[in-house]
Amino acid sequence: MRPARAATIIPALFGLFAIGSIFADLLPFLQDGNAWQALFTPDDSRFDQIFFHYSTLPRTAMAFMCGAGLAVAGAAIQTIFRNPLASPTTLGVGAGVELALTIFLVMAPASLAPFQDVFTLAGGMIALGIVYLIASGRSNATLWLILAGMIVNLLLHSATQIFMLFNQQYLDSIFMWGAGDLAQNGWDSACYLAPRLVLGIIAIFALTRPLDILALGDDTANSLGAPVKWLRLIILTIAIFVTASIISAVGMIGFIGLAVPATLRFVGFTRSKSLLPMSLLVGGCGLVVIDYVMRQFAGTGGDIFPTGAATALIGAPFVIVILRKARIMPDGNANSQDHPADYNLAAKHVLMVLLFVGLLAGLALSLLVSLDGQGDVVFTPMADLFAFTSTLGDRAQRTLAAIVCGAALAVSGTLIQRVGHNPMASPEITGVSSATALAMIIAMVYFGIDGRTDLMLIGAVGGVIALMVLLGLCRNFSHAPHYLLLNGLAITAILGSVVRIAMTHSGTKATMLISWLAGTTYFTRMDEVIAVAMITAILTILTLLARRPLELASMGPDQAVSLGLGISVFRLAMMMGAAILAAVSTLLVGPLSFVGLMAPHLARIAGFRLAGAHLIGAILIGANVMMVAEWLARNILYPQQLPTGLIAALIGTGYFLVLSARRR
Repeated sequence: MRPARAATIIPALFGLFAIGSIFADLLPFLQDGNAWQALFTPDDSRFDQIFFHYSTLPRTAMAFMCGAGLAVAGAAIQTIFRNPLASPTTLGVGAGVELALTIFLVMAPASLAPFQDVFTLAGGMIALGIVYLIASGRSNATLWLILAGMIVNLLLHSATQIFMLFNQQYLDSIFMWGAGDLAQNGWDSACYLAPRLVLGIIAIFALTRPLDILALGDDTANSLGAPVKWLRLIILTIAIFVTASIISAVGMIGFIGLAVPATLRFVGFTRSKSLLPMSLLVGGCGLVVIDYVMRQFAGTGGDIFPTGAATALIGAPFVIVILRKARIMPDGNANSQDHPADYNLAAKHVLMVLLFVGLLAGLALSLLVSLDGQGDVVFTPMADLFAFTSTLGDRAQRTLAAIVCGAALAVSGTLIQRVGHNPMASPEITGVSSATALAMIIAMVYFGIDGRTDLMLIGAVGGVIALMVLLGLCRNFSHAPHYLLLNGLAITAILGSVVRIAMTHSGTKATMLISWLAGTTYFTRMDEVIAVAMITAILTILTLLARRPLELASMGPDQAVSLGLGISVFRLAMMMGAAILAAVSTLLVGPLSFVGLMAPHLARIAGFRLAGAHLIGAILIGANVMMVAEWLARNILYPQQLPTGLIAALIGTGYFLVLSARRR
C-alpha cells in the first residue's frame, strides 16, 4: 500500500506546487483584472506586465521543458544501463556537451551557427563513449560506469575552465550559463528549444517497448531477437540530443535527470510505459517549483541566482541516498583488483635517489630554462642567476610552491588511500579539496576575510568537516571501499554547486577566484610557501613516526583491531592530518590537481609498498609532477599563463583513465 500511495502522492504534489507557483506569479494581475492582458497582450506602458510576459512566463516555460526533458532522458539512460545512478550528469554527457558548446561559442565562426546542435551532440557522445569504453567488460561494470563518469566529468570541467580563463571577455556570461541560468529576455530560447524537445521526447516515448526489453539485460534481450547494440545506440543518441539541446539553451541543470527517475522507480514506477510520463510530469513541475523558490531569493538579494547550481545542490544528495539503497557495491574482495601490480623498476633506495636527483635537476631547469612565444628554448643568463632578478625570483617562488603543494597532496592522498583502504581515493575526489575551497570562498565573499593565515585555518576546518561527514556516511560500509569514493564524488558535486552559487555573489573578485579555483601559483607569496612547507614537513614527520600503525591500518579494520590498534581514533587522526594538508595545498594552488590520486598510486606501482617508503616515494613523485605541471603551465603557451592545477588535473585524470582502461 505504501509504495502505491507514494506513487500517487508524489506526482500530485509536484503538480500542485507547480500550479501554485504559477498562480502566485499571476496573482497580482488577477487582482487588478489584467491577467489575460499580461498573458497574451501586455501593455507597453506597464513594466510589470512586460516583465511577466517576456521574462517570468518564458522562464517558467523553459523550466518545465528543461526539467521534463532531462528527467525523460535520465529515465531512458537509467533503463538502458540498468543503473539507478546513471544520468546525463553522472555519465559525463553534460560535461562533454558543456565543453563542446564552450569551444563552439568562443572559437567557431558565425557561419557555423547552424551546426551548433551537431557539435554539442558530438561532445556528449564522445564523453559517454569514453565512459562506456572504460566500464564495459568489467566484473562490476555498473560501479565503474559511475566512477568513470564522475572522473570524466572532472576532467572535462577542468578543460572548460581553461577556455573560460583564456576568454575573459566572455567570463561572466559563460560562468552564469555554465551554472544553469534560466533567466529569459523573450521567447526566442523557448521557441528554439520546444521543437527539439518535442521531437526527442516523442522519439523516446515511441521506444517504450524496446526500453523495457533492454531493461531485462543483454542476454535476455538478445534471446528475444532485439538488436541490443543498435537499440542502445539509437536511444542514447536521442537522450543525448535532448540533453545537448537543453544545455545549449540554458546551461547545465544538474541532477534532475538522476533524482527524478530514480525516485519514481523506488516508489513503484518500474515499467517505461509509466516511468517516462511520470518523469516528464515530475521533472517539469519540480524544476518549475525550484526555479520559483530561487527567484524569490534572487529578488531579495538583487543578484541572479543560478537555478542549475541550486538544482544540483538539491539533487546531488540523492546520489548518497541511492547509494544506500542500490546494490551496486562490489563484494569484500572486489577491491583486490584495484591494487596496482609491483613492477620493481629498480631497487627502492636507488629509485628514491633517482627521484630526488630528478627533483633537483628539474628545479634547476625550471629556473634556468623557459620557452618564448615561438616555442624556442631560452636560457637564463648566468649574470641574472647571480643577481637573482625579480623574474628569477618569481619563477623560484612559483616552482617551490608547486613542489611543496605536490608533496602535501601526496602525503594527504597516501593517508586517505591507506586508512580508507582504497587505492583510488584522493583528497580531490573525496570532497576534501572542494570543502576547503568552499570554506575559503565563503569567508572571502560573505565575510570579507582576506588574511591568508585566517583563510588557511578556515579551509582546514572545512576539509576536516567534509572528511567527518564522509566517514560518517561510510561507517557501516567498511566492506565496500568504493562506497567511500562514490560518496566522496557526490559530496564534491554538492560542494561544487555551492561554490558556483557563492561565486555569483563574488562581484569584482570573480576573475581572481576563478583563476584560483582552476589552480594557479600566481597569487602565492614566499612566506606562505615557507609556512606550508613547515606544516607539511611537521605532519610528514609525525606520519613517518606512525608508519607501523599506518601499516596495520592498511590491512583493514578487522585485522588492525585484532592486532591491537585502536582503528577509530587512529583513522580520525590520520584523516584530520590529510584534511589539513589538503587545505594548505589548496591555499597555494587551488582545489584541482589530482596529485593526491596519482602520486601514491605511482609509488605503489614503483614498488614502494611499506608505509614509510610509500610516503617518501609518493612525496618525491608528487613534487616532481607538480614541478613539471608548473613549468608547462608557465611556458607551454607563453606569454599566456595556464593554471598549474588544471595542467596537473589533466595529467592526473588522464592517468586515471589510462589506468582504468588497462584494467579490464
